[in-house]
Amino acid sequence: MGEKPFEDDDPMELVGTALPDGDVEEMAACIVEEFVKMGLDDAHLFSLFQSPFYAGTHRIYQQKGEQYVRALIEEMRSRWSVPGTDSPREP
Repeated sequence: MGEKPFEDDDPMELVGTALPDGDVEEMAACIVEEFVKMGLDDAHLFSLFQSPFYAGTHRIYQQKGEQYVRALIEEMRSRWSVPGTDSPREP
């Protein structure tokens, strides 16, 4: 596969878009589930919600609060991790 120089107006650039009528709790659960399955540890996962650099997760953190985010991470970790480890279950 050939390499091409980066273009400022690349139409294939990934861009996140907020949906005004979206379900914040469902979005948060999907995000946390995905990162748990990828093997991200709790501290790094929580930092995605704390950092304003990550607008979507940070908005959830601002709207729902720290306790909500920590509880969601714990719930998804218990649902999707192999018991006794932080390793994700095989689908």
